[in-house]
Amino acid sequence: MIWIKNHNEIKKNLKIIFTLFTVVLSIFCAINYSKECSKGVINGISFCVSVLIPSLFLFMIIASYISNSVISKIIGTPFERLATKLLNLPNGSSGVLILSLIGGYPIGARCIESLYLNNKLNEEQAKKLSLVAVSSGPGFVMNYVGEALLNSKKAGIILFVSQIIGFFTTALIIGRCVKIKDDNVVIKQEDSNGSFVDAVEKGCKSTVSMCAMVIVFSAIIEVINKVVISQPLSCDVLSGILEVTTGCNRLSLKYPLHIISAVIGFGGICVHAQVFSALKSVKINKGLFFLSRIIQGITSGFSTYILLILFPISINVFSSVEKTIPTTKTPLVGSIALILTAVCFLNSTSKINLKRR
Repeated sequence: MIWIKNHNEIKKNLKIIFTLFTVVLSIFCAINYSKECSKGVINGISFCVSVLIPSLFLFMIIASYISNSVISKIIGTPFERLATKLLNLPNGSSGVLILSLIGGYPIGARCIESLYLNNKLNEEQAKKLSLVAVSSGPGFVMNYVGEALLNSKKAGIILFVSQIIGFFTTALIIGRCVKIKDDNVVIKQEDSNGSFVDAVEKGCKSTVSMCAMVIVFSAIIEVINKVVISQPLSCDVLSGILEVTTGCNRLSLKYPLHIISAVIGFGGICVHAQVFSALKSVKINKGLFFLSRIIQGITSGFSTYILLILFPISINVFSSVEKTIPTTKTPLVGSIALILTAVCFLNSTSKINLKRR
């Protein structure tokens, strides 16, 4: 008992020290590297407006709506036996897996949180599924990395197929190796008809939260670039570890495809933070979650390496990368219009609710 008490106190003190250190370091960087922070914020906003919002905003809304409706059961039913028998995952998880692959990184976490809060998954089931339901979507992998950065649809397809292989390999390993204490049937089996208004509101909040994390990490990366500017390899590695969008943008100019695939499979600390934020009600084992992402990154990279042997891509695909500059004008206008529409929509619904009261 004494050891447990001392251990908890030490853990609490270390957390306080780490928090104070982080705050002091952040203030120092914001003051001493103000130009770099500003540049990082601008780059982060540009990435969000040109890539993330157009490709993920609607998926956020659709995933939120589907996860609380009968559609989730319809989508997942054909693959339920695969999820429960082969992957040894909880009942009802097949729909979450499919939405994770279609929607991208934060979608799976949002679905799990929604199912848990609606008593369709218990806590142990939600914890296990949260280790698996993390994947990049086709919008990011094929459209942004494949076509915009690498100027190759074939490269985008190979990358996405590799992500699918890495995703299900990780699911198989976690499903078979991680045992849960309470694997009873879900508490609530009936289907609820989720409100579309609620789905839009949750989609807006999720998108804003996601973009905020990307902008913060973009600023951090710019500061790191300034500090270790004489070591470009370190900058590239840290960029890939911290934020996947910026990491892919840097790595695509210099490194082979299987390295980029491994970075996408890992997801980056920024994506991990988004998942933790989305799953506030579920206490994830962060060490096991991080290990799962490493496994997914390695298997995705290895899959790409094998696929490139079977379906080689000529080297001129990568030589054209430096000439490829992704346009942001059209997504910028569309994204701004989309955001304004969502804001007006939410504002109008809040006024309606006030009148009803």
